Amino acid sequence: MDRHSSPDFLSVKSGDYIAIKAEENNSSSLFKNHERHWFGQVINCIGGARDPNAWTLFQVINIDSGEIMIINADMVEMILKASNL
Repeated sequence: MDRHSSPDFLSVKSGDYIAIKAEENNSSSLFKNHERHWFGQVINCIGGARDPNAWTLFQVINIDSGEIMIINADMVEMILKASNL
């Protein structure tokens, strides 16, 4: 039987810096011919209805533009810096 490992997004905390998958339908020229990621800092972690401690959404700030948005947890590609190091 395969070892079940938790997805990385379950260990994200407020204050963490994360790499985020850009949406495929993003028509911005910034993402053409480049990796489709952007970087943000987590402001708030939002749990699901069944398990409030299993993150389903994150409120993040885009560190390049300052835009604040809510993303699905599965868009998190990597935790770049944990807030409690």
